[in-house]
Amino acid sequence: MVWLEFIFCGSILTFFAYNLCKEGVVLSEKTNIEKGLIGMLFLAIATSFPEIVTSAAAIFTLGRIGLGYGDIIGSVMVNLMILLALDFAIGKGRILLCVSRVNKMTGVFVFVAGLIIMLVALIRFAGVDFPSIGRFGLENLFVVAIYLIALGVIRRSGRPPEHHIFPEVRESFWQIWGKFIFFLLTVMVLGVWMAKSGEKIVVETGLSQTFTGTLLLGLATSLPEIIVSFTALRASSIDMAVGNILGSNLFDLCIIPLLDLLTERPILGMLTGGQVLATIFAVLLCGITAAGLYIRKETTSRVNPDTGLIFIVGLLGFVILYFVK
Repeated sequence: MVWLEFIFCGSILTFFAYNLCKEGVVLSEKTNIEKGLIGMLFLAIATSFPEIVTSAAAIFTLGRIGLGYGDIIGSVMVNLMILLALDFAIGKGRILLCVSRVNKMTGVFVFVAGLIIMLVALIRFAGVDFPSIGRFGLENLFVVAIYLIALGVIRRSGRPPEHHIFPEVRESFWQIWGKFIFFLLTVMVLGVWMAKSGEKIVVETGLSQTFTGTLLLGLATSLPEIIVSFTALRASSIDMAVGNILGSNLFDLCIIPLLDLLTERPILGMLTGGQVLATIFAVLLCGITAAGLYIRKETTSRVNPDTGLIFIVGLLGFVILYFVK
């Protein structure tokens, strides 16, 4: 019964979160995403809102650090693993070779932000005191700074959107706003339900919080972003398909500083060995992706070494996390 509830909740969450992403894209286009930070903010919130709500509910309402933190890390891993499917879908050639300079830089920003999080998590897990301001870890300042720098880079690029991945709408700006807020509130309710459903799985099946959070919640909350990427691919916008994943991952990592506000002390100092291990795997995937973005060698294969390695390492990570707490 608990699995049926999880699947049902995940399906509804995917539907409403996908529509939230859609309205976020429309709002971003109407506010000119490449020239205004407000447009980028709409899109970032829309694509990552399921992760925000689910992780916050798991930690603040249920007190489940593993589920909340795992959801963020798992979402990063699942998003990158789906690059293999996108790579296969475009046919012969490397998808990471078709990415713009701005999105390549975003991939590097994701890796650097993840690396900071991983190193501090290792330091705190080893029992070494790392500076903090109350419950707020000092490392979060660096993570947020990286995100702001990335926004500045995107804003200065001045590139107009190359494709409209959703059909043109004739609705007024305020109608789109109304739909955006409606989907936002609906996803908020469903995100809380998803967190509670994940807790039931932990209690009734004996699966660890780490595995349930990273794989099950991470996959469920990433589905809308994955669908948006495939929608962009169908609209012949390979750059937008990959950029959506990279941008979502960068914003997902910036959710971690917000989680410090929901805990008594920095969340990176409350992780188990399994959660630290999950972080290491996520950063490893980010590093492989960043390297793949800058390798210029083309191939004629539908399954390429870079995206294939990302998927294999991610799959290995989930298998190992199944056996750890």
